[in-house]
Amino acid sequence: MHQIYALFLMLLLFVFTGCEEKTNEHNTIPVENTTQVVGEPSHTTSQDDSFKVSTHRKSPSTTPKIPVSLSDTFTLTDTKNRHLTMNLSNKYMTIKENTKPIVLVTFFASWCPPCLYEIPYLNDLQKKYQTHLFLAGVLVHDAMDRPTVKSFVAKHTIKYYVSNSTQNNDFASLTAKTLHLPHNFPIPLSVMYVNGTYFTHYEGIVPIEMIEYDIEEAIKTLK
Repeated sequence: MHQIYALFLMLLLFVFTGCEEKTNEHNTIPVENTTQVVGEPSHTTSQDDSFKVSTHRKSPSTTPKIPVSLSDTFTLTDTKNRHLTMNLSNKYMTIKENTKPIVLVTFFASWCPPCLYEIPYLNDLQKKYQTHLFLAGVLVHDAMDRPTVKSFVAKHTIKYYVSNSTQNNDFASLTAKTLHLPHNFPIPLSVMYVNGTYFTHYEGIVPIEMIEYDIEEAIKTLK
């Protein structure tokens, strides 16, 4: 009887030890998800073709990840043929022709009701903070020709810069990537930069008081 009991204990010990070893064996193989950008933005290609992304797994013991650089220069134009040279590099954005320290770029469309709703409030911001603020509207996914854009700006009494450049969509796409937003990001999308450095952004329509508060805070950093 004692021999049978001892044999039974040895069998249990063998079974449990084997299960633990298999579990440990699987846990000793760490993997990591990485995303690598293998293309560069192009002004001559469509927005969908601007970046080609491949996803793969690799062991942490291999070469460390190199941060992806998202940068390019775009030329925006409005109906008065005023050009803006926008240099975007990750969380930094500068406008060659601008001297004001605070830049608010808003991506919008004429077919977007929330975008139209906030136009008067953006006009107010541009007027109130004209000493410090440069506001640029960038039409995206909006197939309007120059005369139609000109009529649209006049109809809604837009008092800030509105770009209808062919590079608008590429500029919007790269900006969204720097903010880690999806390809189909919500509009209006507004991004604030202070002295060329990213400050904050707003996805969709937000209370104008929120934007005004952030402008006030940005002005304090300039003193």
